[in-house]
Amino acid sequence: MRKTLSAAVLALVFLAGCAGMNRAGPWPSLAPRAAEISPLVPRTPLGACNCGPDTAPIGAVPVAAVPAPVVAPSPADAGARLDAAERVIATVEKSLPAQVRATRTAIAAAHGETDSDAGIAAEVQRSRWEALFLPLADQTRVLDDLETELAGTADAAPLLVRLEAARERIAGLQAQRTAVSGL
Repeated sequence: MRKTLSAAVLALVFLAGCAGMNRAGPWPSLAPRAAEISPLVPRTPLGACNCGPDTAPIGAVPVAAVPAPVVAPSPADAGARLDAAERVIATVEKSLPAQVRATRTAIAAAHGETDSDAGIAAEVQRSRWEALFLPLADQTRVLDDLETELAGTADAAPLLVRLEAARERIAGLQAQRTAVSGL
């Protein structure tokens, strides 16, 4: 009895709210009010949309979009791109010792607990540790692209030697990554 009475009162409240909104005609308007209209949002006037495939103007000829030409990097700037990749690798190498210390300290302080503040701090340091190596994946791709571009070109031997040295540096960093991640 009490539930039906409260449901009836609730229904009456809703109906009263609907009746109060019925001031401007038979149904409430879905049009935005003045305070809801932003000058930054473009509004289209209501009416025919002329957006279907059968509403194209008669005699209109569709114009095909011309794609922009793809400009491939040239082997001439391969040295600059290799320099940029080496700088990124050097940045990771420079940040590595401090992050190793921070990660190992946080893991040791957690004592294997995951629900404590120390456990949360250890997970944060592990995440930072993993994030440190994210740029290396991009640089590996850059090195692969460079190797493909330089294959068969004249005077590419010095760049290929630097490229292999950069790959070895990345491999060494990845080995350190797995050694610390295994803690």
